[in-house]
Amino acid sequence: MFVYDTASGLSGTFTTENFILLVVFALVNTTLLCYIARKFMQITQQSGYVNSEYRKWVRRRENVYIVRLGMVVMLSVLSYLIFSIAFSFGNADWVAPCGFAFYLVFVVVYILSDMSRKSKTPLVMTSRVIRLYATFALLTLIFNFALLCGLAALGALVYTNDILFRVRFCPMTVTPLTVPVFVSVANALNSPAERAISRKYVQKCKETLAARDDLIKIGVTGSYGKTSVKEILRTILSEKYNVLVTPFSYNTPLGICRAVKKLDDTYDVFIAEMGARHEGDIRELCDIVNPTFGVINGIVEQHLETFQSLEKIKKTKFELVDRLRENGGSVVITCDNENTLSMLGELGGVSVTLAGLDTSYSPEVYAENVKLTRDGTEFTLCFKDGKYECYCPLYGRHNVSNVVLAAAMAEKLGLTHGEIVAGIARLKPIKHRLEVSFPDNGVTVIDDSYNSNVDGTKAAVEVMNSFAGRKIIVTPGMVELGRIENRENYEFGRRLASVVDKAVLVGSHGAYSIRDGLLSEGFPLENIFMAKDLNDAMAHYRKTYEKGDVVLFENDLPDKFS
Repeated sequence: MFVYDTASGLSGTFTTENFILLVVFALVNTTLLCYIARKFMQITQQSGYVNSEYRKWVRRRENVYIVRLGMVVMLSVLSYLIFSIAFSFGNADWVAPCGFAFYLVFVVVYILSDMSRKSKTPLVMTSRVIRLYATFALLTLIFNFALLCGLAALGALVYTNDILFRVRFCPMTVTPLTVPVFVSVANALNSPAERAISRKYVQKCKETLAARDDLIKIGVTGSYGKTSVKEILRTILSEKYNVLVTPFSYNTPLGICRAVKKLDDTYDVFIAEMGARHEGDIRELCDIVNPTFGVINGIVEQHLETFQSLEKIKKTKFELVDRLRENGGSVVITCDNENTLSMLGELGGVSVTLAGLDTSYSPEVYAENVKLTRDGTEFTLCFKDGKYECYCPLYGRHNVSNVVLAAAMAEKLGLTHGEIVAGIARLKPIKHRLEVSFPDNGVTVIDDSYNSNVDGTKAAVEVMNSFAGRKIIVTPGMVELGRIENRENYEFGRRLASVVDKAVLVGSHGAYSIRDGLLSEGFPLENIFMAKDLNDAMAHYRKTYEKGDVVLFENDLPDKFS
């Protein structure tokens, strides 16, 4: 195999058979590298196809995927060299392919191991991912074939040295380490075309929404509670209107475009959840939706890593108000968050309704007599001209605040108080957002795993504390808080110390800061379990839970943080 045509001397010419073998091996190796690339594609997708975010994950010191790739390469290189040198005698042309057999085995084992690991947010094979894969595969194939040809040509220089001649293809066993690089390169190469495709979708979405002058368009933003308010508002408004909302937690331009594909003449209301990680993000979404109504929930130091300051976060969230002012619209804002209230002076030219639980600012709509029960929450909903007893199967005072925000907007849109109360009664728990369940094993499970922020952790701990039983928390802590991340996780640990009986802390991002906070308050070290990942945490939890326990799952980090 890979033997030069002796008739050509050392000219570097090789036989047709060997050329075909080079092509075949390049294809085989490209296929294997495409399987290895699956995880890196997933992280690219979770990073919003932003290479800088993807590279942060790749460069993480504790990145187990890079470590495992390094182990595969190291074992492959050593096995190839040892085998090739040990059998470098006689005319043993079978040595090279046998040396590669070890590489193939190690790579296949890596792939099977990777495929067996359950992802929290699996790779979604969208059209964009398929295009990214195609570019990656082409780059990898070209690289593999060029490298193979170069190594084959190298044989002309080392033909007289039997050992060097047999190990010259060893660099092929290092190619798995090129996967993270080529994924980034492929994404960069595709970016101009992807931006053009996105502009096309966005333009079509704009035209579709602009053509519906009769459509009520609502933007919902804030650092937290966006999805909850959106879903609560949809349920309440459905008492009178046919409502379309952006699905799940889709709050980006393409997420809005995906929702608008379903828009037809039967819909009366469109609610767009608006998320932001950088200045100008909300403005971009407003350019698409052009809302005349808005809801702004609490603002905290979430995504501080990308925003750099709280002031930039506030300014970005209130880009929604800038558009409402242009459209002569109105906004409902929470009275339960200091950062949101600090922007009241910026609301000139817009009709403003305050709503929430804190009555010190005389909100137009508020709730009182809030009572947490085993089955949900009871409260009195107060309007200027009436008070109504309400019940909903949502847990936590912050969810009551979300309901009040939605009720205030519903009143603006012409619903009667009776319709609003009826809509509240029809609310259902929102997945992974303080969702409480009572499995047959006698444990009360509080699932607040979607995400986590400072105010959210306080609400989750309050809900957990309302149940009787031994308290257990399973959490990796909070992320994307930039320079304050360690401090806030430390304070989280301090707050937990007086509430929980056992802490299962996951990973390394915020886990050690939470542990230090717990210990600072005298929490017993033996009641803290440091889990390497969620699977490890769940295995420990299943071995140690008891009937009557109350367990809170607070935050389940995306795969790029695992």
